Amino acid sequence: MTFPVRFLACNLFISLLLACLLLLKKGLKKHITLTMQYQLWYVFVLVLLLPFLPYQIAVPKKLNLLIQQFFPRSFDVSSMSAGNVPKTAAADGPFQDLSMAVASSGSLLNRVLFGIWIFGILVASVFFLYSATKIFLLRKRAYLITWQTEPDLFQLFSSCLKELGIQRNIRLYASCSLFTPVSYGWLKPTVMIPQDLDILLSEEDIRFIFLHELQHYKHKDALLNDLICFLQIIYWFNPFIWYAFGQLRSDREIACDHSVLHVIGSSQASNYGYTILRYAGQMQKGMYLSPVSTMGGRKDSIRQRITEIAEYQKESVPQKVKSIGILILALLLVFCSSPLLTANAAFSSPSLIDDGNWETIELSPYFHEIEGSFVLYDMTKGRYQIYNEKLSRQRVSPDSTFKIYSALFALEEQVISPNASLQKWDGEKQPFEKWEQDQTLSTAMRDSVNWYFQNLDHQVGLSKLYSYYQRISYGNCDLSGGTASYWAESSLKISPVEQVRLLSNLLENEWSCKEQNIEAVKTSLYLGDTSLGKLYGKTGTGMENNQHVNGWFVGFLERDGHTYCFATHLQNSDEADGSHAAAITSQILEHIL
Repeated sequence: MTFPVRFLACNLFISLLLACLLLLKKGLKKHITLTMQYQLWYVFVLVLLLPFLPYQIAVPKKLNLLIQQFFPRSFDVSSMSAGNVPKTAAADGPFQDLSMAVASSGSLLNRVLFGIWIFGILVASVFFLYSATKIFLLRKRAYLITWQTEPDLFQLFSSCLKELGIQRNIRLYASCSLFTPVSYGWLKPTVMIPQDLDILLSEEDIRFIFLHELQHYKHKDALLNDLICFLQIIYWFNPFIWYAFGQLRSDREIACDHSVLHVIGSSQASNYGYTILRYAGQMQKGMYLSPVSTMGGRKDSIRQRITEIAEYQKESVPQKVKSIGILILALLLVFCSSPLLTANAAFSSPSLIDDGNWETIELSPYFHEIEGSFVLYDMTKGRYQIYNEKLSRQRVSPDSTFKIYSALFALEEQVISPNASLQKWDGEKQPFEKWEQDQTLSTAMRDSVNWYFQNLDHQVGLSKLYSYYQRISYGNCDLSGGTASYWAESSLKISPVEQVRLLSNLLENEWSCKEQNIEAVKTSLYLGDTSLGKLYGKTGTGMENNQHVNGWFVGFLERDGHTYCFATHLQNSDEADGSHAAAITSQILEHIL
C-alpha cells in the first residue's frame, strides 16, 4: 500500500478514534476534571503525529486484519497475460526468473492523490502565512505598554504575573485594530489587548482578562497552537479533524476559565462570568489557521463557558484520580491503534546488526552502475559484509522471495507435506508454459509458479498468515494487499538485511518448526553444486508501469563447513530483475570467498 492510500486509511481510523474520544469525554464528563478534558486533546494530537513516525510498532492482529477488510487489493498477479511479460523474465540458465511481480495500475491514482494533497497543503499554508502576517503587522503597529506609557495598566499586568507565579518576561501590547485580547508566541510570549480596553471595562474586568491570557502561557497553549496549525495544514482534507480542533479550542478556553476561577476563588465566579458576557459581543471569532489564543469564539462556545463558570466547583481528589486513569486509558487506546497509523513505517527497517559484527565492502564494479545492495552473513563467524549499507536497510517488496516462507507456513499448517505437496493446475491460461501443469513444492519453487503459492496462502488463510509473519518478524508484516498480491509491489516490505537475518533463522530453526518442514523448504531452494559449494536461492522481480523496479536473489551457500546467507537487491533499472541479481551474486561470491 503506497503512502497516499495508507494515509487515507490512517485518516479513517483517526476519525474513528476521534469518535471514541468524544464519546469518552461525553460519557465520563462527570468523572473528568475540566483541565483533563482539555488535556485529552493532547492524546488526539499525538494520534495525528503517528502516521509520520519513521518506525513501526508491533501490530495487533485483529486491528491489522480490520484494515485489510477496508482496503483490499483487487489486482491478481496470476492474471497477467503471457504477452505482457518481458522476455528477460524467462531468461534461460540456472538462475532463470519466471515470476514477475507487477504493481497495480493504481500508481497513477496514487500520484494524483499525492498531488492533490500537496496542492491543498500549499493553499492551507498560504492562509496560515496570511494569518501569521496579519498578527505580525498588528503587533508592529501596536505600542508596547510599559511603566512610562501606561503605568496603571502595566502595574495591573505585573501584579497578575506575580499572582500566577510567572517570572518570564511577557510583553504586553495595545492595538487600535484589535477587538479581542490575544496571546501567542512560545519563544517570545506576547499578550495584545484592544487599545480602549481600560475605557470599556473596569479594573476588575481587566484583571480577569489578564489572568485568562496568562493562563494560556502557563498551559503552554502557544506551542500547541503552532502544532495544531501545522496539523490542520497536513490534514486539510479531513473535516472531522477541523471539527475536532474547534472543540479543542473551546475546551482550551474553558480550561483557562477554570484555572482563573481556581486563582480568584468561587466567590468571584459570577463577576468573572459577567466580564465574559459584557465583552462577548465584541469578541472576535477564533481564526482556525492562526497561531493565537483568543478569548472569542462561537456563540455556543461562549454559552458553554458561561454554564461551566456558573457551575464551578473545586476539583476533588477522587475526580483527579479518575481523570488520570481515563487519560491512561486513552493513551492505551492510542498505543493499541498506533500500528494502523504509522503510514511511513513500512519503508525503513530497524537495526538488526550490532556495530561490531559487520563491515562494509566495496563491490560497485559488479553492479555496473545499477543501484543496489549486497549483504553476506557468515553463520559460523556471526559476521556481516555489506555493500551500500543505506540501501541494505531500505524496505521494498519481496516479490517472489516471499515464497520461501509461504512454503514453510503451508507445511506447518499441513496444507502440504514434504512427501505430498502436489497442487492441481486449474486449466487457466498462465504467463509461462511451465506453469500450465500440476506442481509440487520443488517444481513450483524452481519455476516460481505464482498460482501455486497463492493457493497455499489462500488455504492457510489471511489470519494465520499474519500470525506467522508476525512470529518470524518478516519486515513490516503488512498483508493488507490481500493474499493474491501482498508480496507483489504491494503492502509487504522487507530489507536485504532482514532477508539475510530471516534465512539464518530459518536454517537454525529459531522458530521451532518441524525439522522435516525446514528440510523440505531447503530442498526446494537447492540450485546445484557449484565450484564454491552447494548453492540454494530464490530470485524475485518486481515491475511498475512496465518498468523493472526490483530485482532479488536471496539464498545461502554451504562451503567448507561454513554457511553463508546472502541477499542481493537491484532497483530502478531495466536490469533490476532476479536473473541479473543472481548473476551479480555469483560473481561477488567468486570474488570474496
